[in-house]
Order: sequence, then C-alpha cells, then structure tokens
Amino acid sequence: MTVLDALRRRRQRRRAIRNRQAVRAYYRSAALWLPPRPTFRQFRVARWTADGRTVFRKIDDRVKDVETLRRWLVDLAPAHVYFTTARWLDPQRLGPRELRGRKAGYPIAHNVFLGQELYFDIDAPGDLPAAKRHAHSLLDFLHGEGLRDLRLVYSGNKGFHVHAYDFEKRFGPDLPEDPRKREAAAQAARADLVTRIVNAGIGIDVDITMDPRRILRLPGTVHGKTFNICEFLDPDRLESFRPTRIPQ
Repeated sequence: MTVLDALRRRRQRRRAIRNRQAVRAYYRSAALWLPPRPTFRQFRVARWTADGRTVFRKIDDRVKDVETLRRWLVDLAPAHVYFTTARWLDPQRLGPRELRGRKAGYPIAHNVFLGQELYFDIDAPGDLPAAKRHAHSLLDFLHGEGLRDLRLVYSGNKGFHVHAYDFEKRFGPDLPEDPRKREAAAQAARADLVTRIVNAGIGIDVDITMDPRRILRLPGTVHGKTFNICEFLDPDRLESFRPTRIPQ
C-alpha cells in the first residue's frame, strides 16, 4: 500500500465515522414513520464501511412500533433505510423468488405473500422540476381512478414517491389459497392501471410498482448520499418544496 492509498483510506474512515455520528444524532429524536402493518414487512439498511462502500443487511426483528425502529437505527446509524412494499407471512426470512417453485418446506412458508398497497417511484435525474410535474400528474390520475388515501414523499435525492393505501380495498383481488400463485394475482390486479399510467406519459419506475419484492426508501429516514430527509409533503406545496438536510 502506498502512502497515498493509506491517506485515502484514513480519510474514508474519518468520513464514515462522521456520517454515522450525524445520522445517529438525527435518529435519536427524529419523527419516524412505519408503513401499514409493519410486522409483516422486512426492513433493510445500507451501512457505511471503513473503505467508503455501503453494505446491505436486514433488520432481524419484527418492527412493531417506531421506538423499536429507533433503537435499531440509533445502533446501526445506516446510510439508507428501506421497507418491503409488500407484506409477507415471515418477512425476516423472505427469500428469492425462485424458491416459490418448491412444493413443500420452509422456503414456501417464508414466501407467503399477504398483500400490498400501491407504491410509485418517480425519478428525473438532474431535473427536479420535471419530477414534480410527473408527481402532480400521477396524483391527478390516481384521484381520477377513485383513489383517495394518497401520500406524496420526497425521496431524499432526485425524485418522489407516491403511496396509495386504499388500492387493495378498491382494486385488490381475492388472493388464491396457493401461495405460489398469490404474487402473480397481485401483479395482474395492477397491470391495467400501470399500463394506462405509462401510456399517459407519466414517468414512473414500472418495476417498483409491479414487483411485490421491491423495497422503497422509508419516509423519515436520511438519504446517505445527499443527507436530505426522505419526507412526506403537501402536494399543494410541491412547487415551493425544498429538501431538508440534516447537519453534518
């Protein structure tokens, strides 16, 4: 290792320590949020390493309330925090999709799909005003479909998320008893709606909405690159919105 390499690694270690200190201080008193029925979700974090990378790990706990979540976040001081958009019977042991092909045993038990609200991710790299326009258009579209329990979220970086909590009540199917067919039924229930949204020219990440195994950034947490807070916001104030950045 050269002297320059040693100096660079020392700077990376110091930066990682400062980053962890900043987010830990924030999480001690932050107004945290949990999605509906959180004990059926898996929560994942990305942590800073001494060499400047981030590594993923799950929170191996049934997160039942914000204080449980807070204890984990203060302890781990993560760069990023995510939740599964779908609910699972055994979320801490949720496995890869291919395990659904097994006919018996725990792999299927770990992959029993229970349900999912509707979530959207809108990104417009380097063009936050464009992301705002797409967010407005999406909210108007969903209102036109009769969805009313909607929340708008700033992602913490280059876009917005939209949550539709009443989707299952209005459009959700009766899920098949066979757990291997449940995910497909949930995807089919949203395919027509997603297709019409895309055809309307609204820029969403289709995979986030269609795939029950995707994760989404948790509102109330810090984006570890920008140090902006991923936060709910009033759609009526979207045009004047400015991100909130934590002290470093």
